[in-house]
Parts: sequence; structure tokens; C-alpha cells
Amino acid sequence: MGKINDLDYCYASIILLEELEKVSYARNERLRQFHEKVHARQSAVAAVLALILPVIVWIYLLTAKVSIFDVKTFAVLGPRVVGVLMITALLFLIPYLLLHKVWCQPFLRSFRKIFETVLRAHLISDIKEIDDKATVIVSKAVFTEERVPESYLTVEFLTLLVRYFECGQATFMKEALYELKMELENSGYYSSSNTCETLLQRERAYLADEKHNLALLMEKEEGIYE
Repeated sequence: MGKINDLDYCYASIILLEELEKVSYARNERLRQFHEKVHARQSAVAAVLALILPVIVWIYLLTAKVSIFDVKTFAVLGPRVVGVLMITALLFLIPYLLLHKVWCQPFLRSFRKIFETVLRAHLISDIKEIDDKATVIVSKAVFTEERVPESYLTVEFLTLLVRYFECGQATFMKEALYELKMELENSGYYSSSNTCETLLQRERAYLADEKHNLALLMEKEEGIYE
């Protein structure tokens, strides 16, 4: 890309950052959907396993030679049915909650990965396409020529730079950056803005080792990686 003027540079950067934000959102949304499916499967498996004991109990009660339901008056049958139902609920809930608790333990990590193989494969395939788009964006010339400090490469700050150019407060980028620095210092925003990681910085850090970082995100979302 040929050298563009400073105002066009700001506009081009804003457009690319907005696209990068959409890409980042798409990745997070895909991760969210993945974990929703994982949790749904986990709940279904836990429910099926937790039902085993209650079903065994009911089969025994209904087929036993001397049934607790073999009474002629509702005054006796009613409390017995309620009691059995309460016991059945406890026999289901306690294993169900324990299975949920045990599922997230580190020693089951290998089993979880096997259980989630198909979902993980689809996720990795989808994320690969998203990451390829992000790589193209962060590699654009406007982000590599270092015309603006990396900490200022945000839609918010670039919009302010555009305003300086269009209002005649600045003619060159150095002047616009000076105006921006003064405005941030006067507003008390300067110190906090320097410590905040920008979207571009986050994406570059992620893409530096996307496979490893994706694995960390998957574990973190599950509450395993704290």
C-alpha cells in the first residue's frame, strides 16, 4: 500500500479496528456456544447416570412380593407415596450434583477431552477461520508502520485524532498526537489509558501462539484454569 496522508491513515485504522472487533467478538461467541454444548452434554450424562439408582429403587418397590403400596386406604398410601417420591428426589439430586462437581476436577481432564472430541474439533476448525481473518487484519501496513503509538491504536483515540485534523487543530500526525496527549493528561485519563491493553495488543498476543492460547481459553471457560 502506498503512503497515505495522516487523516486517511486514521480512517483506515478505524475501519480495520472495527473489523478486528467483529472478529474478536465472533471468536468469543463461538467459544461461548462450544461451552454451552459441553455443559448441555454434561448435564444430560449426569442426569442419565443419576437416574440409575432411583430407577432401581422403583423397580424393586413395584416388583417386590410385599409392596409398600399394597394398602387399601389413601390415608396410609398418600404419605408412603410422598415419602418415596422425596427419597427418589434425593437419590437423584445428590448423585447429579456430585457428578457435576467431580466432572470439573483436574484428574478427569483427559476423559473430558475424549468426551468432547467432536465438539473440540468443530470449535478448532471454526476458530482457525476466525484467527486467519484476525491475522490478515493485524498484519496490515497501517498497524506495522508505527505512525501512531500502539497504545493509541484504538477507535476512541483515532476518532479524536480525526477530529483534530478536520477541525484544523493539527496538520501533521505529531501535532495531532501532541493534542491527544495534552487532552488525555488534562482529563486525567492519560495514566489509566497507558496501563490498559488495547484490542490490537490483545489480538497480537493471542495470535503469537494461537493454538496454546486457544487451549487456555477453552480451559478457562470451563472454570478449570484459574
